[in-house]
This record gives sequence, structure tokens and C-alpha cells, in this order.
Amino acid sequence: MNPLNILEEIEQEEKVLFQEAFQVNDLESAAEAQRRIAWFEDKKKEIEDITQAQIEPFQKRIEKIKSWGEESKQEFIQKQTYYSNLLEQFMKEQVAEQILNGKKPKKTLSLPYGKIALKKQQPEFLKDEATLLSYAEQSGYVKVEKKTDWASIKKSCIVVGDKLYDQNGEQIPGVTVVEREEKFEVKLDC
Repeated sequence: MNPLNILEEIEQEEKVLFQEAFQVNDLESAAEAQRRIAWFEDKKKEIEDITQAQIEPFQKRIEKIKSWGEESKQEFIQKQTYYSNLLEQFMKEQVAEQILNGKKPKKTLSLPYGKIALKKQQPEFLKDEATLLSYAEQSGYVKVEKKTDWASIKKSCIVVGDKLYDQNGEQIPGVTVVEREEKFEVKLDC
């Protein structure tokens, strides 16, 4: 018999069995339900593999196009930088000339395609964190963050009903225990 025909028969049988009301009421039916879950998982994986195989050639093309775009822009980025540097130099010369003439420097210039300007920036601070921390500790500029050590509290306490109690029998304030249902999971050995 042809193996492909067997697979088709199994798939047809799955479709028929899936449409019937299925009950899990013994070990055999539980094993059958898990077998069906494994089969569905295999089908999902098969579809995911096909999807990835179909996407892969396009992904390579997209990456190639992006790379081409970045390379193609480099010439224009360099030229743009060159002209920006020329405008910056011009603006600095204009400000220096205004200062030489005793005028208050005008640091913005309006041109047909927009404005150019020299703007004052905040200074950059290069810090040696260890030295700075030492100074901050001596001068009182240290932030101390308080945080609950929940793992230690939980480890040393016991749950009674919806309350949490420490080893002395005192209720831990601010904690309400909410019991949750057991979480069901299916583990497949595939």
C-alpha cells in the first residue's frame, strides 16, 4: 500500500473523529486525546515550516534592497555633510564679523530653503562614577532605594486561608493570598 494513501486515510479518520463528540473517560481515551494533540502540534509545525520557507527568499531580497538603499544614500550623505560644514563655517564667520564690528551677533539666518543657526548647547559631563559616588556619599547626594525582599518574606512565612503569617504567628499586613486553580498543561515527547 502507498504510504501517502495511509497518511490521507489517517487525516480523513481524524476529520471524522474530530467531528464526533469525543469523551475522555479512561486511560485509553486519554492517550487517544493526547495523540490527537500531538498530531495537531505536528500539523501546526508543518505549516510554520512551510510559512518560513516561503518567507525566506523574500526576506533575503528585502535585506538586499535595504543594503542597496543604505549604500546608495552614502554619496548623498557625504555631500550633504560637506555643504552643512560649509554653511556652519559661513555662519561662524558671520557671527565673528558681527562681534568684531561691535554688534550683538545674530546667530540665525533665514534662507530660501529654511534657516541655519548656531545654538548654545548644554555642556557634556564626563564622569568617573567611583570618584563621584565617593563624593556624593560624603556630601549627602546619594539616593537610597528601599524595596521589599518578597522572596525572603514568602520563604519564611506560612499561608493560612487568605492570610500570610510570619514565624511568630503575626499576620503580614498588606498581603492577601488568592488561591488559584491548578494549571493544566500537555507535555509532548516529540
